[in-house]
Amino acid sequence: MDEQRVADNVAKVRRVCESWATLTREEWQELMAPDVDYRNIPIEGDHHVGPDAVFEVLSRFSRSWHVALRVDTIVGDERAVLTERTEHFEHRAGSKPTFDLPVMGAFELKDGKITAWRDYFDLAQLRLR
Repeated sequence: MDEQRVADNVAKVRRVCESWATLTREEWQELMAPDVDYRNIPIEGDHHVGPDAVFEVLSRFSRSWHVALRVDTIVGDERAVLTERTEHFEHRAGSKPTFDLPVMGAFELKDGKITAWRDYFDLAQLRLR
């Protein structure tokens, strides 16, 4: 096993999980393969391809929400990284309740880039609307 590749993969995914709310378009392009496949599994039809599409969907959250991100558990190998994390949302205008969203994420990597990202969470806990 290539220990450096494992460490690099885990570090990349940790960066995404702890910073997705503030990453720039250019940072997404550095971290992800051009054809990255991103999905929020419990949301029907929530499927995005490419780092620009990922940036477009995730950057919208920061406009209305203060987002604090915490990785609770992370483990990986040369091709995949799994995360358990907590995403804390506080509405900027204060008109919606603050909430925590526990999320399980599965990331696939190749040649130092994230090629697939799937998030799993309880849709009943998502209170963005």
